[in-house]
Amino acid sequence: MRSSWNQSPVWGRRDRFGDSFRGWLGRFGSVTHFIIFLTATVFVVQLICEFLRWDVRDAGGWSVRVMDYVFGLNGDRLASGLIWQPVTYMLLHGGIWHILINLLLLWMFGREVEHFIGPKSFTKLYLLAGTLGGALWLVFNFNTNSPLVGASAAVLGCVIAFATLFPERELTFLIFFVVPVTLRAKYMALIAIAFDIVPLLTHSQSNVAHLAHLGGAALGYLYIKSLGYGTTPRWLMWIHGPQPRRPSTATPPPRAMSHDEFMQNQIDPILDKISREGMQSLTREERKILESAKEFMQKHRR
Repeated sequence: MRSSWNQSPVWGRRDRFGDSFRGWLGRFGSVTHFIIFLTATVFVVQLICEFLRWDVRDAGGWSVRVMDYVFGLNGDRLASGLIWQPVTYMLLHGGIWHILINLLLLWMFGREVEHFIGPKSFTKLYLLAGTLGGALWLVFNFNTNSPLVGASAAVLGCVIAFATLFPERELTFLIFFVVPVTLRAKYMALIAIAFDIVPLLTHSQSNVAHLAHLGGAALGYLYIKSLGYGTTPRWLMWIHGPQPRRPSTATPPPRAMSHDEFMQNQIDPILDKISREGMQSLTREERKILESAKEFMQKHRR
């Protein structure tokens, strides 16, 4: 995938971790890199346990890998007291391709989402997407013997978050590592969701947890919207119904305004507010001014 990396972060102090944790996290460079490192390390432990044939018998007499039994998401074992499973299942994977695809997508999309919304908000996004995806899967598979493993729900939440933040961003993928295909992020998100909806509608049998994926995708979209970013796609407008137009309270940047005047009168007060109170303190109108600032500045630089 080819993409640009030119978006400035807009998060403030409240989107940062504390000094001690931030110093420790700095060894990895970002939350995204830390998640990749941790997930890869756990996968190595899985391989070691599999090589040593460390299996256990569940209540039904089935042989289960010890890592899957203790840390994979399973309704019966969750009810028996293994309450950490809704989080730890994201660290396990079912094979080399499973983990490679997830970590590659996380590396491609997670870094820029984290760069834009901040490490603290990104951590919430990742954990909530994975947890909601696991919960949705559990509702329909509570009594199944096979545990749920994999970070796919959390990763798809990051992918949808990226498409919500940058819907018009053009991405180039190499199909089968040979054929280049370029499409906008919003269409990429629709295709990704379709890959999970179609099998559910057609009742296709597979080992893929499509419900978990869709739960993570929904959380990714809703979380970014809750931060005040993104626009509602036309195909979702029917859910909200026709919205009455309200007069905007924001003062639009005058077209005759110079670059310096625009920065001083419109942007500087917002940046000062972010520095004092964090990005979460901004109103929707102030966020819209920030989003329009890039276009305004580019136009006056020509």
